Amino acid sequence: MGGRPAGTALAPSAPSAATSALASGAHRSSLSAPLSAPLGLGAQGWPFNPLAPLVVVLVGLAVALGIGLVGLDHLARAGDEHAGARAELVAATVAARLSQLPADRRLEATQRAARRSEAELLVVTTDARVVHDVTLGAPDRGALEKMLASDKGVAQMRLGRARFAVKPVAPAASDPQPLRLVVLVAEPSAAHGAPALVTSLLALVTLLLGVAATVGYTVSLDVTRDVEFVTRRVHGMAQVRTEPTGELVPARTMDEVGILTAAFNKLVGRFGKAEKAYREDLARASAADRERAAFLAAVSHELRSPLNAILGFADILMEEVDGPLSPSAREEVEQIRGSGAHLLSLINDILEFSALESGQLKLSRGRVDLTALANEVVREARGLVGHKPLSVRVEGDPQLVARVDGRRVRQILGNLVNNAIKFTQRGEVVVRLAREGGLASLSVTDTGPGIGAQERAMIFQEYKQARSERSHRRGTGLGLAIARRLVMLHHGSIKVDSELGRGSTFTVLLPVGNLEAAPSLRPPSRLAASVAPPASVAPAQRRPG
Repeated sequence: MGGRPAGTALAPSAPSAATSALASGAHRSSLSAPLSAPLGLGAQGWPFNPLAPLVVVLVGLAVALGIGLVGLDHLARAGDEHAGARAELVAATVAARLSQLPADRRLEATQRAARRSEAELLVVTTDARVVHDVTLGAPDRGALEKMLASDKGVAQMRLGRARFAVKPVAPAASDPQPLRLVVLVAEPSAAHGAPALVTSLLALVTLLLGVAATVGYTVSLDVTRDVEFVTRRVHGMAQVRTEPTGELVPARTMDEVGILTAAFNKLVGRFGKAEKAYREDLARASAADRERAAFLAAVSHELRSPLNAILGFADILMEEVDGPLSPSAREEVEQIRGSGAHLLSLINDILEFSALESGQLKLSRGRVDLTALANEVVREARGLVGHKPLSVRVEGDPQLVARVDGRRVRQILGNLVNNAIKFTQRGEVVVRLAREGGLASLSVTDTGPGIGAQERAMIFQEYKQARSERSHRRGTGLGLAIARRLVMLHHGSIKVDSELGRGSTFTVLLPVGNLEAAPSLRPPSRLAASVAPPASVAPAQRRPG
């Protein structure tokens, strides 16, 4: 029986054909799917061809800009130092000349020297009083005092920065105190030779960048062609008609692309070996599955034939054809018939699941009145209630119709209802029918003990049983697994909501389908046909696991 919560039972040792078929299908589908997404071949990115020359140009411009800035800075420093040297030279020359002239001729000589040297000159006393001023704006006395104290340096004038130099002038007989000559030479606003430096640098950068860009483009074009070649070959491997493991890619160069191609070819070789091993394993699994199917068919025949005879004779004894039975004899015959029916249901479950696994079971869809079907299932299942204070009823949509396989839906619903009755000792079992959009909803709610969270995670697995079932050693644990497989064949879904101590609700959602379509009648397979229980078993005893 398909117990709800988890337990384990022995499964057939041979691998299933469904597993092999699913693996084979997944293998084929993975080969036919485009490989561009996983490989990243279809992703948009920067093209390598113009990118490499662009990087070369940007790096070259950055280097040229750095060289230019450094050169201009050096020219500016050299210009400032040149202005300072001029100031010292003019100061020394003019001071020597003024020392030889009388006081009345010094102003004229100072003016003439200022015009010729393009410098500004001041003749001052040692206490910073101006004697002769040949400037565009003399600095104040405080600034003059600082200049006299330092002899040379940088001064801020009205028209900008200037370099100054201070030299002593020999006093004339009429001078009350010693004199000092202050020469100011303006620092150049633009570095001398800067235009020539910039022009030469631009010409050199243009030449070098042109050569570098050409070389970079040529190299990148060659690399791009190799990458495009490998890309086309990999894209070709993604086609359905190619070998599943791919093909070797010729290595055209021995650079990084060639190394990558060689590594890819090694990977293809490993895939080829893995595919060969996979096909051998799949062939062995398929052979074992065929052998298991043949074994199950033979065993089912050998078991079902004497079992049907036992059940038939038990029915004859119960009808008292050969005379009345004593109460103890009747009880023993009932036990024989019940045990035989239970054994037959186990055989049917195993054969049914085998047919589902191997894909031999096909649906026969048609227009089915689910409400009438649910009422029939409930009416038959009431025989399982016995003397328990338990009510079983149907409620919901009175005319729920869907295009399904009526026999299989009856099997699904019967399994859920029988399980609910078996686990519920008192209260009620309610079958609710409803339509949710394009889906038909069939739910079975009970007031039983409920299912724990850990057991809910595995109740639909094969060969699992509830703790209560394990304690009684009943069933194969295939009932809910078969119900789930049948629901999946209808492209539906099944779920369970449960809480310990408050009961459970199993909900099945099946597509309503096209109710006007003709029935899809398909002859059942030999293995699937052998699953049907014999007519000698009462309907109430032919319950799913």
